[in-house]
Amino acid sequence: MLETAKFTPDQSIINKLNTLVNYIPYNNDLYKDIAYIQNINNAYSTVVNMDYFSVKVNTLPIVNGQRLSPEQFMHYIRVNMNSFTDGTKTFNAYNNYGVDDRAKWNSTNPIGSILALDIAGPDDASVITSKSSSSGWTFTTIHEPMYGDHPVSGNRDFGFTENGNGSYTFYTRGVDRLTTWDGDLMRLLGNIPFNSADGLWTSFQNSIMQFVNTHEGYSNIVSPEKYRPNWDVVKDVLDGKKPLSTLSKKCPPVILEIE
Repeated sequence: MLETAKFTPDQSIINKLNTLVNYIPYNNDLYKDIAYIQNINNAYSTVVNMDYFSVKVNTLPIVNGQRLSPEQFMHYIRVNMNSFTDGTKTFNAYNNYGVDDRAKWNSTNPIGSILALDIAGPDDASVITSKSSSSGWTFTTIHEPMYGDHPVSGNRDFGFTENGNGSYTFYTRGVDRLTTWDGDLMRLLGNIPFNSADGLWTSFQNSIMQFVNTHEGYSNIVSPEKYRPNWDVVKDVLDGKKPLSTLSKKCPPVILEIE
């Protein structure tokens, strides 16, 4: 998971975002609101969220008469993502300011596609698919002209691993910090931003299990792992200033995994 924290999108992702521009009249001139990556290092909150939600799948589901491979199931989850949440937040391929990523997101190579998140309340936001392979993908939070800042800054992976007994673990794992001071204030007052995200990924986890078990497969929930240490401590570990053992006393082992 520390690799999730350290991951930086490549130049092709930056170039894509540079094409997403809104021109705003300002003082007889035009101000350019250009999309950009929200780097976790530039976020506001003093704590960092590190979470891991997973499902162990012993028997993969059957869809349209065919038992899916793990890669096929990963693809199915991605292109049907709104069927794997509780509906409080929806993911829609971006189609604004001359950027239409609907076909790209639903293809077998979604890297660079932007998704708009319709979040209950005022905090709609967007992410970009910054990494992708047949075994999963990564979302990176972005600022963009339609919705402005994402409430958190960081990366979230979706993927699967094969276990020694032939089963598979499908997971999402995220490392992020609250972007702005008001988001951090909400955390201090009632942990609202993190609780809301926990609810989304818990529903994602439950939906995968339910789908598998109702499509002639077999799966079970693995207890979520959540850790919210001080960012400065994590940053020192990432930068090599402190050993990994600095985090290990209270940090779940899965959080400390390098990959």
